[in-house]
Amino acid sequence: MKIASLPAPLAGRLIFSFGFGFLLSMFTRSASNVLKQPMQLDLGMGEEAISLVLGTSFFIAFALMQLPVGVLLDRYDPRKVNAGLMLVAAGGAVTMAFSQDAYWLTVGRIMMGGGFAAGMMGSLKVYSLWFPQDRLPTMNSIQFMIGVIGALSATKPTQMLLEYMDWRDFYVLFGGLTVLAAIILVTVAPKHDTPPNGETLASQIGGIKRIYSDAYFWRIVPWMFLSVGVSQGLGTLYVLPWLTEVAAFSRGDAATALMFVAGVSIINFALLGPFAEFMIRKGFNQMTVPIAGLMMSMVLLGLLVIQVQFAVLPIWMFWSMTVGVTTLIFAGMAKAFPPELMGRVYTAFNLLGFLFTAIVQWLIGKVLDLYPRTIDGGAAPEGYQTAFGILLAIQVVGMVWYFWARKSGFGAQTMVDKAAKQAP
Repeated sequence: MKIASLPAPLAGRLIFSFGFGFLLSMFTRSASNVLKQPMQLDLGMGEEAISLVLGTSFFIAFALMQLPVGVLLDRYDPRKVNAGLMLVAAGGAVTMAFSQDAYWLTVGRIMMGGGFAAGMMGSLKVYSLWFPQDRLPTMNSIQFMIGVIGALSATKPTQMLLEYMDWRDFYVLFGGLTVLAAIILVTVAPKHDTPPNGETLASQIGGIKRIYSDAYFWRIVPWMFLSVGVSQGLGTLYVLPWLTEVAAFSRGDAATALMFVAGVSIINFALLGPFAEFMIRKGFNQMTVPIAGLMMSMVLLGLLVIQVQFAVLPIWMFWSMTVGVTTLIFAGMAKAFPPELMGRVYTAFNLLGFLFTAIVQWLIGKVLDLYPRTIDGGAAPEGYQTAFGILLAIQVVGMVWYFWARKSGFGAQTMVDKAAKQAP
């Protein structure tokens, strides 16, 4: 039996080893939805402060580590790079557990953000080494589906877990699981026989410059990274608060709803890769599915901006499904850039996406603090309306850029196309 052309046992070891670490990475991002309120009550933190601790600090650290991680992934064994960083994340979780103020909470969260920086990109790099290009959409979708299981675990199950332990105990437990993930990476995951990258460090840094100066990169990336920032900024911190403070869900019902929002993405990623491969075989451009999905997600975000009071849960569920199409861009990049640059290509994109995620979460917290608190102590619905409206406007700017670039011919040739034309 084979999985995407590899023997099932070998593919299974790859998927399990890298998938478990990525599951934990997605879990800790999404768990902030549930941990936010008990941490605020315990520490007396406002919206902007808790957003900076749980969201902005994590994503800034995650983003700033992307370019160094890209160099490391292209230069060294991705298993060891990922495992070493996960030990840093484990230390960050324990630091948070014993923190008594915002300063040390932020230090711990920064360690976690930096430590999980290779979780997704390390997996995509390894898959690009082991699997043929035409199977990457499916393999990448499997990886993201595993990540969604992590996000799903951070909803109702975590809410139930907090009935038996406080948030500090939770972070101690999470630190232990992260150490286990690091051990699995170096003991279970197979090593690829690709020879060590002979590039000098200066040459590798020059590769990053080539990526950021490539017109094709800037043709497709702006709309995508802006949408990634919006989806992660909302999805990892503000879905549950919106449900309780705007849609008047109880906290228990909101946690259950959040589980459905995350859970529907599992189905989405299970079907997304094979569907994208089918569309490409039928002659459609690799950007067709991402474009259609993002446009649908913007319509749904528009409904959340005007705060419709019907079908609230289905709107969030379909929004979660449609923003997931941005993951397909990674398979497209594998065809547009040479293999030796792929680690840096993925992380160059991730740097932008996660920096904007950090900005989004800070922005939402800042806007919410501009409005008076409700009688129950929650954020004002008008604050959410303003913040979500700003995010939708930013996505519209990204969409306009993409269609202008495509119509004008900006970045029409990929780096691979240029190399093929120059070849004798």
